[in-house]
Amino acid sequence: MARMQVSRSEDDSNVTLEFLEGSGAQGKLTLNVDQLTQLIANLGNARAALLEKQDVPKIEGAKFNPVYRTNWALQLDALTEGSLLAFQHPAYGPVGVVFTPSDAETVIKGLQRHRAIMIHSHPGSSQKPS
Repeated sequence: MARMQVSRSEDDSNVTLEFLEGSGAQGKLTLNVDQLTQLIANLGNARAALLEKQDVPKIEGAKFNPVYRTNWALQLDALTEGSLLAFQHPAYGPVGVVFTPSDAETVIKGLQRHRAIMIHSHPGSSQKPS
């Protein structure tokens, strides 16, 4: 049962979160993109804290939102001596993952395997989702 409705303004300048009957709360909250991004980040931090002592779930079979259009950066991670891949996710804002040196080797080998088997019929097709 839905407990909240999220709607965009006509000019796409903000969203309104409206608590629905049966949610235990009343009212509406209107947020601009920066406020919404901060709320998403805070909810993500709260979720991470709740899951902190649990094992990281397996990725096989998980549903996810792939990103096809973004800005990204790769930089060294001083804490792990690994590599940090950061990118702008349209739904969640800035996201990053750190690869340990051995994880980075696995990624490099995987990308090389993928590159070796990719066949494209015309230039630019590798930039479009299939």
